[in-house]
Amino acid sequence: MRLLSRPLIPALLLSGLYPFAAIADPGVLDRWGCHNDAITGEYHCHGDQARASLGGIAVGVGLRSATWFYMGEGTLNLFTGPSIDVEAGLGAFALQASYHYKVLVNSNDEITLSGWDVGAKVGRSVARYGYKLYGAGGYFYESLQRPDESNYGLSGFYVGIGTGYNWESYAVDVHLDWHSPAGYEQFWDDQNEPADIQAFSLRTVFSYRF
Repeated sequence: MRLLSRPLIPALLLSGLYPFAAIADPGVLDRWGCHNDAITGEYHCHGDQARASLGGIAVGVGLRSATWFYMGEGTLNLFTGPSIDVEAGLGAFALQASYHYKVLVNSNDEITLSGWDVGAKVGRSVARYGYKLYGAGGYFYESLQRPDESNYGLSGFYVGIGTGYNWESYAVDVHLDWHSPAGYEQFWDDQNEPADIQAFSLRTVFSYRF
């Protein structure tokens, strides 16, 4: 059996350990091209410095649509209108709040649905530069106003998923939510017209980040 020469053995051992040394390097770049400086500990980027920002505040306007599907009946109500959205985020987490005003668009009745929601987003790059993908959840309250000027309060929790992109000063989000149906079904029970409802909300938001 041929033995490796002695000078070659240390060289091979060192080359085998090299990948582990690279992984352990405190200055290795993350997927934003950034890292903590090995000496100062300062987080910075090798390239676009906007990528070093971990988050901040975003204020935007959007388009909100809400759909009530009446299961087993083959009918629906569709509401749409503008929204105002505010978000405060850090890394993979953000708190958000919004106010919206929508009108019923698939009926001649003058019915509006307005209200607010508060919640949180958790997921990839929610508050950082670049592409983001996240889950969301929170609480909503809406007021249904009918032609006779009577108001009916609807509330519950929502869960959803969203995606979008953050630039240095701007952001875009598209977000689909499912709303707990108890409040909507209670409304129809009070009208003596029981219904099995599934409610969804689609929001598209354009924001300014600072």
